[in-house]
Amino acid sequence: MDGSAIALAFALTSVPAFLIAQSLARSAQRRDPDERESHLAAVLVRFMRVVGCTMLVGAAAMLWARSDVNRIVIVALGIALAVNALAIAMLVAVLRGRRR
Repeated sequence: MDGSAIALAFALTSVPAFLIAQSLARSAQRRDPDERESHLAAVLVRFMRVVGCTMLVGAAAMLWARSDVNRIVIVALGIALAVNALAIAMLVAVLRGRRR
């Protein structure tokens, strides 16, 4: 598989992150939650948008990598680390939000 196909896959996988962010933003507006829930929802919306943007940056990086296997591996590992770090940060934000 060359970098172009992987770039397309990364770009397509960013779509669910943006859809989830939009869904969270809409549901937070409809519920009229208390300040704590509103803050947590806003934080999660931001995180999901950053995840989507990270995947788009990964798609662009895959286009840069072309068919160089070393570059493809480096970009894939970088994106995997970034997205997993964001997932851990979201988990920490949820746990902190529950404690308040």
